[in-house]
Order: sequence, then structure tokens, then C-alpha cells
Amino acid sequence: MNALVYATLMSSVAVGQTDAPRTIKLDAVLTLLDEVRVPARDAGILAKLDVRPGVTVKANAVLGRLDETKAKLVREQAQLEVNHAERLAGHDLKVRLARKTYDVAAAELKRANAAAKRFEKSVSQSELDRLRLETERAGLEIDQSQFDFETAQLAVDAKKVALRLAAYDLARRLVVTRSPGTVVEVLKQPGEWVEPGETVVRLVRMDRLRAEGFLPAAVASAKLIDKPVQLVVKLSADKELKLAGKLTFVSPEIHPVNGMVRVWAEIPNRESAVRPGLQASMSILP
Repeated sequence: MNALVYATLMSSVAVGQTDAPRTIKLDAVLTLLDEVRVPARDAGILAKLDVRPGVTVKANAVLGRLDETKAKLVREQAQLEVNHAERLAGHDLKVRLARKTYDVAAAELKRANAAAKRFEKSVSQSELDRLRLETERAGLEIDQSQFDFETAQLAVDAKKVALRLAAYDLARRLVVTRSPGTVVEVLKQPGEWVEPGETVVRLVRMDRLRAEGFLPAAVASAKLIDKPVQLVVKLSADKELKLAGKLTFVSPEIHPVNGMVRVWAEIPNRESAVRPGLQASMSILP
């Protein structure tokens, strides 16, 4: 920071201690607020990439995709397994058959007991025991068939989870940006192998920029945060642009050599009117 700006700042503070608060002025430079490195989320060959430097993309845009051959086959297999499981679990034929079998066995046992009471020794004890066993077995078959039916329902749920996992793995083959921005660098080309987490495309957000500067420690108070700021950017020798924003950061650290504190403001940059790297004059308003 030059001596003139420092003197202006100290003059503003001195006046602010006796009179109404004054505007604080400082030099600033425009920098990027957000830089996004869009990674590959899975390992594989980059099959397609649909962007180039200079293109502006929206949030959740698909920029490219890895080879999807295996992932699609896995998803198709999972879908077939869901269909098969739903078919098995879609009816209760075994449960109904078991109940019918039980009804028949129970009726036969009832008739045998009635005959044994009316005509002594018309039905042997061993035959009665056999009929009781058949009835009990039919009752247990109802329980078993009901258990199998409920298990088949659970199998459907498990297959559906496997299908969702297959769909998730397929989605991971897409190169997707979660933030809007302008493509400034393409680091991978179709046909190249990529690893999970490896950057494929680098984006920058131009709709909001950061104006950074330095204040003397005596002036740089956390109370300045959220104060309105005005920025005057010199675009050329005879052209200036005024932008409005607010101060969003005052560093808690003081530089040990010059006693200055870093501050920055966030500035809307509609239609990318200015670019990072430009010098500006920033005024922190009361």
C-alpha cells in the first residue's frame, strides 16, 4: 500500500474519533471468489467430454462421461433380478395351497374321530395318530409357506437396493459440475485414463468476485464486516466502472513487518463486466 493511501486511512480514522464516521479508502485487486476443480468420481477411460475453455456451464451440468459399458450391464442385470424377485413374490399360491391341504387334513381327522366314537374299533388308533400327524404337518406347512412368502418380499427389497447401487455406480461415470462457472482449463481428453478425484475440468465463477486489499491494524476492525463498499475499476485510460458490494472478511492476523491486515469484499459481477487481476480503488462506506 502506498503512503498516500495509508495517510488517507489514518486521516479518516482520526476524524472518525471526533466526528461522524468517514469513508475508508484503500487500493484493492480483483481476485476469484470461487474456483471449482471438477473431478472424475470413478476410475476408467474418459469416453466423452463436451466442453472447451471459455464455455459457461450451469450447476449440475454433465460435462463428460467415462466408459459406461460394464456399469450399464450391471444395472441391466440388477433390473432383471428385481423383475424375477417381484414375480416370485407377487403371489401367495403356496400359502393358499398349504391352507387348503390343512383344511382337508383337518376334515379327514374330524370324520375319523366321529366314526371312532360311533363305532368302536372302526378306526384304529394308529390311523388316528397318522391323521393327527398329517394335520399338524399341514399346519406347519402354512407357517413355512407364509415365511417363504415374506422372505420373497424381503428379497425384492434387497434386489431393489442392488438396483439403486448399480444406478449410482452408473451415475458416477458422469463428470458433473455442482457449481456454475466458466471453463478455463481442460486437463483430460477423451481416451485418457482417469482416477477417482483426478481433476478433469477447472472452472471459475465470474458472477461474483473478491476485492482484496490491506488496512492498518488500527483501522481493521471486525465491526467493518458487512459494511457496504464501492469499487471503482479502471478499465482503460478514459473508462471507469463502479461496482457495489459489501465487506465480508477482516483477517484476525496482523502482518508482523508492516502492521497491515488483509480484508476483502464480495462484489457482484453481472455479465462478467470485470475480470480478475484488475486494480481498483475500494471505499468502505460508513
